[in-house]
Amino acid sequence: MICNMNSMENIYNAIKENDSIVIFGHILPDGDCYGSEIAMREIIKDNFPNKKVYAIGTGIPSLFSLLSPTDEVSDETIKNSLAFLIDMNDLSRSQDKRISLANKFVKLDHHVESTPFDYPSYVDTESIASCQMVARFAFKYNLKLSNLAASCLFLGIVTDSGRFQYSPLTEELFNIVSKLMHYGANPKDIYSIIYQVDEKQLRYKGNMILNYKKSPHGVAYFYAPEVLYEKFDLTFEAISNQVNVLANIKGSPIWALFTEAPDGGIRVELRSTGYDVQKVACQFGGGGHVCASGARLSKENASQMDDIIKVCDEIIAKGELQ
Repeated sequence: MICNMNSMENIYNAIKENDSIVIFGHILPDGDCYGSEIAMREIIKDNFPNKKVYAIGTGIPSLFSLLSPTDEVSDETIKNSLAFLIDMNDLSRSQDKRISLANKFVKLDHHVESTPFDYPSYVDTESIASCQMVARFAFKYNLKLSNLAASCLFLGIVTDSGRFQYSPLTEELFNIVSKLMHYGANPKDIYSIIYQVDEKQLRYKGNMILNYKKSPHGVAYFYAPEVLYEKFDLTFEAISNQVNVLANIKGSPIWALFTEAPDGGIRVELRSTGYDVQKVACQFGGGGHVCASGARLSKENASQMDDIIKVCDEIIAKGELQ
């Protein structure tokens, strides 16, 4: 019986108690989402061979040949499976909306909860990545870890930490990475794919660097309307996560990217070197971490981009470092 609604034991119990498990990731999956989905799928398969387990969503197709493709499942399978949320704080964040067909849920995540999750979960907002939590779980229960699972976990940790630039960086995190290397994680081949830039993206990044703006107290920001990235023959998915093109600009401790989606809404990505941008994102309906957060503005509320820049600018002016 699960007594604590937020504990690592919930994950272990949920796996033991269910013969079919479907793992769901969030909208616009990144390295941590895709990595933690595939890693958890492989860990369950290797340690509970009689269970059926699937990781669904688009994942990151460029990594499929090196790591693994995601799975396709029927509506009926979802109805008869445990829905395992990973790297997302709420059902509404699921990329595959068929999650609503399930009637059993469990969650592993490192984001602040935007709404109460009334099901068993394991949440740790002090972890840099969900992959860190999956690795911690595997090591706690002495579970087998394949080369594939280790590489997927390394992927999530290295991408969500910005190659170990962002907080929180802890002794435990580096101990986990060391163990993942022991289990066969393959950084070289992962880097060769995730940090490769094609010429269209390179030109687009050059345009960002040439045309970003700064607020009075140093917020560096860039607005990408749909017509702009289409001019470079790029998609919303390809460019809406490029916020760190504006990282490390001297005198700009907060940087922001606003990308217009095809439906007219705006994806907001906020980053900082120590200022709390999480509270800014939450103020505008988003969330995330102290130094890395995001939100989404509706087409009707697109004018709030100016408000977000103003709030970030005031935080710098007040010197509200964490």
